[in-house]
Amino acid sequence: MTGSLVLLAGILALLRFEDRLANPGSTSSARPLVMYCAASNRDVMEEIRGVYQHEFGRQIEIQYGPSQTLLSSLEISQTGDLFLPADDSYLDIARQKSLIGQVLPIATMRAVVAVRLGNPKSVQDYSDLLRSDLRLVLANPDTAAIGKLTHRILSDQSKWNAAAAAALAQRLTVTEVANDVSVGAADAGIVYDAVLHTYSDLTWIDLPELANAESQVSIGVIASSRQLEAALHFAKYVVSSEHGLRHYRQHGFHVQEAANIPIDSVSRSQHQLTSEPFNKPDGAL
Repeated sequence: MTGSLVLLAGILALLRFEDRLANPGSTSSARPLVMYCAASNRDVMEEIRGVYQHEFGRQIEIQYGPSQTLLSSLEISQTGDLFLPADDSYLDIARQKSLIGQVLPIATMRAVVAVRLGNPKSVQDYSDLLRSDLRLVLANPDTAAIGKLTHRILSDQSKWNAAAAAALAQRLTVTEVANDVSVGAADAGIVYDAVLHTYSDLTWIDLPELANAESQVSIGVIASSRQLEAALHFAKYVVSSEHGLRHYRQHGFHVQEAANIPIDSVSRSQHQLTSEPFNKPDGAL
């Protein structure tokens, strides 16, 4: 019940956000692009947004949150221009419901165990996470992509229930898990490796149990967007090796070589997309 109330509150907040964007009170003919973005990508996307807005004059309004909450809001409102969850599984669901058109891959993230520098609790293997003297936090599988991924991977090994029982809490987003470890409210938590890029006081432990726990990060253009050309322009900017991918690489994401990444539902290869000059899209200031 608590989870449902939190999800409902998040959806209502997103709906208010969308209503404000639909009526910005601006005299500009170029409306802001509306983007739903996973909390795990906040830091890198803020960098990309700042550079893009400066270069092209098009404002990008971004709502950050848990991937599932963002998907639920998109499904209910069917508004906005871009959707960037922390894992492609949410884009797959959105496409099955005809909410998403074109999808462009960006990078991958791996699941790791976050601990404080020096690993004061000496976390070495999975069994250490279950110790009574270790405070473990996890992300909620019903809201966060890392939680959903962890639940699937550990359940396949019959190890999820033990971890869930040992955890003192389940957080809504991966950044909340990292924050708990950073401020000392927890000793360990399962997060994405890229998220730890901005935490100078944290490091991570690789566990064999999480060896296959990887999420593909992609950006999708919302099918009902009223600014399809502008939305695709920004999406192509994000996946450009000379633009967005440079920031993703600097933030610790695992960026594939452009020539090896197929672009779904786009007739040209990513190599061609990223080698084109970026001109201002229609409606840009």
